[in-house]
Amino acid sequence: MMHGARMRMMFAIVDADGDGALSQTEVQDFVDRIFNAVDENTDNSIDREEIRSFFHGGADDTGE
Repeated sequence: MMHGARMRMMFAIVDADGDGALSQTEVQDFVDRIFNAVDENTDNSIDREEIRSFFHGGADDTGE
């Protein structure tokens, strides 16, 4: 389970209009931003390599 501070931070990021509630649009926009960040080749699908690359710093990561 997420700790309180992390949960509040995530909520604040997703709650784009700051009204203290998450609308379906705000949640979908958040999911879309994540999806687009992972979908490196912009083919509207995510494969295992894109997920690996996303979680390990991207294709241009030098490991430094």
